[in-house]
Amino acid sequence: MRISRTLTVLFAIAALATACTHDEGSRARQWEPDDALQRAQRALDADDADTTQIAEASVYLASGIDRTLDTPGNKPYRFDIACDTDGVSTVNLSVTRGANERHFEVRCGNRQTLRLNLPAGPAFTVRIPRIDKEPIPSGVIVWNLNSLEPNDVRGCPDDIKGCKQ
Repeated sequence: MRISRTLTVLFAIAALATACTHDEGSRARQWEPDDALQRAQRALDADDADTTQIAEASVYLASGIDRTLDTPGNKPYRFDIACDTDGVSTVNLSVTRGANERHFEVRCGNRQTLRLNLPAGPAFTVRIPRIDKEPIPSGVIVWNLNSLEPNDVRGCPDDIKGCKQ
């Protein structure tokens, strides 16, 4: 009988401690722009390929992206993008080169980065639409353009044209 009371008290204390810890944890996880920027940048940096960074930027999610990027020379390129937001799970990215246009979904808050391979050639344009509706969500988008060695290209060598499976 005494053991069951002791167990009941221990379970009650454990439940109370868990509730307190959960509450503190949720406050500690509030979305902050600086933390989000660091998380998104860590996602971009999690790569073992030998790349040379050509361009990079970070923008607020609400601002969107409309950027044309040059890809001269003979080495392939890779466009990497990550986002971290409060309340938005994905953003739509369109990538255009000449007559070819592809749409991609960028998962926000994901520790993985969307990585798109592109051969050297004409400039390409990346777009994520501005968000004008209320409430405007908090969020950051971080991207970079890298050149890489041909043997470091993984998957389809031209994600804009696409590759037949």
